[in-house]
Amino acid sequence: MSSASGFEQAPRTVADQIRALAAQGHARADIARMLGKRYQHVRNVLEGDKLRGGVATSGDPARNTVGVAEASIPFGGVHRLSIEADGTVRLPADVLGVLGAPAGGVLIGVLEADRFVILSGHAAMDRVRALVASLSIDPKRVLSEELIAERRAEAAADD
Repeated sequence: MSSASGFEQAPRTVADQIRALAAQGHARADIARMLGKRYQHVRNVLEGDKLRGGVATSGDPARNTVGVAEASIPFGGVHRLSIEADGTVRLPADVLGVLGAPAGGVLIGVLEADRFVILSGHAAMDRVRALVASLSIDPKRVLSEELIAERRAEAAADD
């Protein structure tokens, strides 16, 4: 598990530690003893990786470097999100990493019937570009000037 700079980094989560020890050839029972975790926890992490096609993901998006499309999306993209008393919903760090949303960043939410879709800034801009392209507006028209002319005409008519 190397960082972008090429230096080894210590695993950040317990799951990362489990994966690192397993990659070194340690038995599951030994990993559980070393980390002070239940055997079942170790098994769940390693079996979960097998179910996801052997892809190990972590809460650190910089470390999710194997095959961007599926490697950085754990559990097939399904997450259980809790709603706090004030209505806040926290997104997992790996999801924020895939969406390219750093701390303090912005995501776009779209309410579509019975679902709420969260878009990255790039995906939102792609939707806006597609919408504008579908309007078939002559690129030589200056809509702001037309709007100002309309407002001035309305103001003159009110006087």
